[in-house]
Parts: sequence; structure tokens; C-alpha cells
Amino acid sequence: MLQRSVSIDYLKCLLAVGVVLGHSILIHAKLVEWSFLTGMGLLRSLVPAFSVVSGYCFFVTYNRGKALKWLSGLVVAYLFWTVFYAPIWVEPDTTWRDVAYVFVWGTMHLWYIAGLIVAAILIIAFASLGERTGTGLWPMMISASVLAGIGSVLAFLAFYRDWQLPLEFSRNGFTVIFPFAAIGYALASWVARNGRDSLPRLGVIWLVVAVLFGLRLGEALFSMRTYGLSLAAMPEIPFLALPAPVFLFLGFLRMDLPELPVNLSGWSSSIYFLHIFFILAVHRFLGIDSIPVFLLVGVVVPIILAQVMERLRPHLARLLRTGKRTVGERGLREGSA
Repeated sequence: MLQRSVSIDYLKCLLAVGVVLGHSILIHAKLVEWSFLTGMGLLRSLVPAFSVVSGYCFFVTYNRGKALKWLSGLVVAYLFWTVFYAPIWVEPDTTWRDVAYVFVWGTMHLWYIAGLIVAAILIIAFASLGERTGTGLWPMMISASVLAGIGSVLAFLAFYRDWQLPLEFSRNGFTVIFPFAAIGYALASWVARNGRDSLPRLGVIWLVVAVLFGLRLGEALFSMRTYGLSLAAMPEIPFLALPAPVFLFLGFLRMDLPELPVNLSGWSSSIYFLHIFFILAVHRFLGIDSIPVFLLVGVVVPIILAQVMERLRPHLARLLRTGKRTVGERGLREGSA
């Protein structure tokens, strides 16, 4: 069975900070060369890397028989945060059809959670199929490859053939999150069987990471020189887009980073879910339009809140237990009266 890796918690925090930077650039909405190259060359690998991490961790959840419980918790979290952000995405002319569309595909950064729900369902289905048929991970990996290929083809057709396809057709749980989550799941299966030392050496992995992300920056530079500074950038080249986040994940998995006296996983979750709220708050209500300020409030304030909740959690749990006990005792008294 896999052992918990503190290094993955470091990676999750790094990815969360990268997501804040990416959304800060988008909300700032004034692309210059550095922001374009950073966003298109580096930050486009963040969600795939998050997906690899999720698939890797889900392997443990599935094999402990807790997949459905985890999935139900994810659905509840997704519904909560979608409603939480409703004042932002709901407009005066929003229809019920628009609301249904948002809940299916996700809004803003929550599209990843919507996609992760789909990915988890597919992983459960294909893992179960592999177990029943004795085909192992083959059904999952073949399906993931086909869906990733379809997503890439749709993205290129939309860009080069001017197909009027919504972004959600090529960027969703089926064509992005599931393929990378399946890779993470397969890596976890490999490490569980063969050990972490069966992976390539750390130096080799980070050399590959450097080469891949250097090529990704070159890809972004080509897009910028050819098509200009536009969010409608050239679609990602598959043979770069696929391995870059996977090797980034492997680089952290191979490291032995020290455990800190803080909950890095809680930090990353707080940053991910809350950063948009605080960025838009300072942008809309204070009139601030600065990427460094967006990055600061999008990272620091959620971390502070995560630390506060970490301190309050034992007290809240104690209050909850006391409340349940009081209600139970009251019920017994009323029943015997």
C-alpha cells in the first residue's frame, strides 16, 4: 500500500499558488509578453498536474473501499462552492437553463471540481471493469487515451477551422481531468507494486522537467509571435502537454521534503476555493487592478483562514459532540416523560 508523501502536499500548494497567479493574470486582463509566456507556457500545466495528483491519491481511496464516500463528499463540496459563488456568476438575465449549464460544466475555477467528479466516476467504473474482466488498468488507460485525443482534436479544429465550439467541449472532465487522473492512478498502482525506487532517478526526472517546460515556453513564444497576445492562443501540442505535468508530479514524488508543522493540504484547498472571492473583492470593491496584489490576497488571506479553522477545529468538534449529546439526552427525557 502507498505511504503518504509530504512532498505531494508541497506540490499541491505550489500548484494552488500557480492557479492564483493564472487567474490574477486573467482578471488583470492586460496581457504583456511575460504574462502571456508564463500563462501559456507554464500555467496551462497546472490543472493537468492537479489531476495527476488527484488520480494518484484516489488510488488509495478506491482500494480502501471509500471511493463512493469520497465522491459524495466531493459532490457536496462542489454544490456548496457553486452556490457560494452564485452572486458572481448569476446575472439578471440568467435563465434556469444557464444555471443547469453552470452546474454541469462548472463556473470559473470550479470547472476542475466538476471535471474531477466525472473523472472519479470513470475511474471507479473502469477500475471495477478491469477487476471483473482481469484486464487490469487497460480499459481505463485506453479510454483515457481516446478521450484525450478527442479533446485535442476538438481544440485544434475549433482554433484552425474556426469551429464555434464552446470551450467546455474540449476542456472538461472527460477530455482533460480523467486522462490525467487515470495516469496518476496508474502511477500509484505501479508504485504500490514496485516501490518508489522503481521510478527514474530524481536528477533524470528534473532534467526532463526542465526540457519539457523549456519547450512549452518555446511553444508559447511561437504562438505569441504567430497569433499575437491573445487568450485565444494556439492549442497545446499534445506531446508536450501530456508529459510535462506528469514529470513535474514525478519530480515531487521522488523527493523527500521535510514535514512542516502546518497542514499544507488544507492550505492548498483553502487557496484554491477562496482565491477568486478575495481577488474579485479587492478588484470590484476597492478598484485595485494589480497582479501582485491579487496574488498576495489570493494566497495569504486563504492561508490565514485555513490556519484559523485548523485552530478552531478541535473546539468546533467538541461543541458538535456536546450538542449531539445534549439532543440525545433531551430525547431520552422526553421519551420517558
